[in-house]
Amino acid sequence: MMKQANPTKLLAIDIGGTTVKYGLWSDDQISHKNSFKTPNDLDAMYRQLRLAKNEIAELEPEISGVAISVPGSVNTEEGIISGTTAIEYLNHFPLKAGLENIFKLPVSMQNDANCAALAESWRGNAKDADSAIFMIIGTGIGGAMTANGQLVSGKNNFAGEIGYTIAGKENLTISELGSPVKMAERYNRLSDNIKILNGKEIFDQAEAGEPLAKECTNTMYHWLSQTAYNLIVSFNPEKLIIGEGISARPSFIEELNQRVNKLMRIHQVSATVEITNCKYRNDANMIGAVYQYQSEKM
Repeated sequence: MMKQANPTKLLAIDIGGTTVKYGLWSDDQISHKNSFKTPNDLDAMYRQLRLAKNEIAELEPEISGVAISVPGSVNTEEGIISGTTAIEYLNHFPLKAGLENIFKLPVSMQNDANCAALAESWRGNAKDADSAIFMIIGTGIGGAMTANGQLVSGKNNFAGEIGYTIAGKENLTISELGSPVKMAERYNRLSDNIKILNGKEIFDQAEAGEPLAKECTNTMYHWLSQTAYNLIVSFNPEKLIIGEGISARPSFIEELNQRVNKLMRIHQVSATVEITNCKYRNDANMIGAVYQYQSEKM
């Protein structure tokens, strides 16, 4: 099982394609949480991160470092992100060094899905699991794998990147087909509504019986359940754990379970797996980033 990290006071940040979340890690928990919309360029990102650091430092002057969750394939030692991500301007240069320069503090970086896996393996719903696969469903679809409480990283830090898997006639990725953000974009493109709806509102509309919302959410469920099924039959994990905000919706986990179990019955698969959500839900990436920092620095 995973070693216990030492407590310290950190600025924890989760950089996502739509929103950047941050908070204070102190007394073994995340507090003083806040967020801002993901900026459109690097300079704006740096400005917003400085403001976030100053805000948290006013509450806790003794911050000793910054723990960051980011999208993409992360070289944790060199502090460089590669691959295709929702925030392309963060890729292919020494981002960690740039962040240490603006924060004037030590910085750690880890892939966002890996951070969720670290948090859940450390003290969450994968704590006692021999093996687990994580589907982190947000702006894109992130993924991670753990075995005996440790990350399975792969040769190029790319293991578990399920969002890159291809499906459908047009060879689109699962990130394009299964993301609730992409689902909302499709709904709003096809809808006659004047108001632009977000994913939560579209789910509510679907549950109320609105036809277009039902069609769009059904398509998303189709691709996510197919992906979950493929992961189960490929890796036979003890647990399949769903992360990000959508995991907090009880009907989502229930629907995904039903669809995956139907596929397993159709194809006569006898494997058993527990499909559940991240214990720490929207905080999982920040908590996992803290674990990464403490593993590197303590």
